[in-house]
Amino acid sequence: MVLTSGWDAFWNQVSSAFKDAWTDITNFWLGTEENTPYIANFIFALAVLVVGIILIKLFIKLLTKIFKLDKKIVKENSVKSFIISTIKIVLYFALVLIFLAILRVELSGFAQIFSSAILAIGLSLQDVISNFASGIIILTSRPFVTGDYIKIENEGVEGSVKDVRFLVTTIETVNKQIVTIPNKTITSSIITNYTKNPLRRLVVEIGVDYSTDINKAKQALIDLANADNRVLEDPKPVCYVTAFEASDIKLSLRCYVPNILYWDVFFEMNEKVLIEFNKLGIQIPFNRLVIQTLDVDGKVVINKRKGEKRL
Repeated sequence: MVLTSGWDAFWNQVSSAFKDAWTDITNFWLGTEENTPYIANFIFALAVLVVGIILIKLFIKLLTKIFKLDKKIVKENSVKSFIISTIKIVLYFALVLIFLAILRVELSGFAQIFSSAILAIGLSLQDVISNFASGIIILTSRPFVTGDYIKIENEGVEGSVKDVRFLVTTIETVNKQIVTIPNKTITSSIITNYTKNPLRRLVVEIGVDYSTDINKAKQALIDLANADNRVLEDPKPVCYVTAFEASDIKLSLRCYVPNILYWDVFFEMNEKVLIEFNKLGIQIPFNRLVIQTLDVDGKVVINKRKGEKRL
């Protein structure tokens, strides 16, 4: 009898524990007369989450179409991408907070954890944050836009801008190489933008012999520039004597051309100058090497002159 009574008491306790647990669970989800059923909060929270995701996706698609159709709002593609990505992140973050609030999650502790995490991440990702801030500066101040030909003076890199992202800027060099530069490096460097101005000054420098008729040589250079219809008449082409070197006089032809035609005119003008000077008999000095062969008595047997490549 004693043993049977002990087992009965044990099973009664187990049964009572399960009943209490079940009562707590049902009261939690289905509520009581005093409390709102938690299952209602849960279902409502899921509904808000699903509807919120759908609305955010529709809004982002609508915003993307607006940017594509109306280019006057934002012209730069990099800025469009930056704005859309930022809005998407903010909206999803707000949706998560609303979802947690409906589920009765205490957000004060979450806020403390989040702020501590932000501080720790900020200390460990200083360079990333610096690059992100620099990306915002580039996109807002716009020292260059996609497609511009620029030179980063401190890095010695130049080429066409392919893309400006949150952390880095991508440049394609004239050799078709893709160079990725951190944004903070760009904002701390001197930037030369060759595309910003539609005009660009073309300078052709060439050395002539000291016996050359300077006025004749200068006029020949100016005539070559005037004969090229790609060279602007205003400002008009000019030519100056810029230096007196050891073996030549430096002449500098200066004129203005449309930016997109700069390299074509530059290379062709150099070739035309060489052909024209040869026609006019204008000498372009170059280094000479004199080779003498002496016999046993010290007399010159062979005296040869070889021209090295022109300067």
